[in-house]
Amino acid sequence: MMAKRDNRSATLSAEKGSALVMVIFIMVVLALLLAALAYITAQSNQNTAYQIASTRAYWAAQSGAEWGTYQIAPVTGSAASQCFSPNPAHLAIGSIPGLGGCSATVACSSSPPTTASTTSYQITSQGACPAGNLDAGNSPVVALRSVIVAISNTSAGTCVDCINNCLGNYCILLGNTYYCFGDLNGCLGRCHVKLDKCTSVACLYKQCGGTSSSQSTSLSYWLENP
Repeated sequence: MMAKRDNRSATLSAEKGSALVMVIFIMVVLALLLAALAYITAQSNQNTAYQIASTRAYWAAQSGAEWGTYQIAPVTGSAASQCFSPNPAHLAIGSIPGLGGCSATVACSSSPPTTASTTSYQITSQGACPAGNLDAGNSPVVALRSVIVAISNTSAGTCVDCINNCLGNYCILLGNTYYCFGDLNGCLGRCHVKLDKCTSVACLYKQCGGTSSSQSTSLSYWLENP
């Protein structure tokens, strides 16, 4: 009888030992899973923060590129005859909503005229925004934007001839009135003249700048930088 009790005691002890090993194993697995989940969550948060910083840097660079373009080719008034000064220009754009702490450095360079009457300017803008603790050295996130603006000089005589050619191709003169059809506005655009608000030929001629040369600007193309 005593031997049987001893066997049962040994069996129960072995079962308890196996259960303890199983519990320890499960705890280790759960700890590894929790550690992996914490790492993945931290990486996801860091990637999201970096994407936000990269987007802010991109728009900081975009703002600088648009500012530089406006200096060369303003919406109103004459186009610039040279790069802006100082060059490069350091823009304080940190007060713009969404760009707090960001900055933009804008540089301008001109190339020799591509034709006898066209000069190109390259505007390069570097936007930088703080990245916080995303980088070990707390370096800012940087983005680049570049644009080329072409300035064309057109003599008044050539401009007037171009207008007359468009009127001849797209209009019929009856009495003292032109009756126009088709893409007259597109044709005048190639003369660097706008039909908007003009109701007379004299108004179109006036845009040619009289006997002096007139300038027109065109945004050639964007150069994307990774």
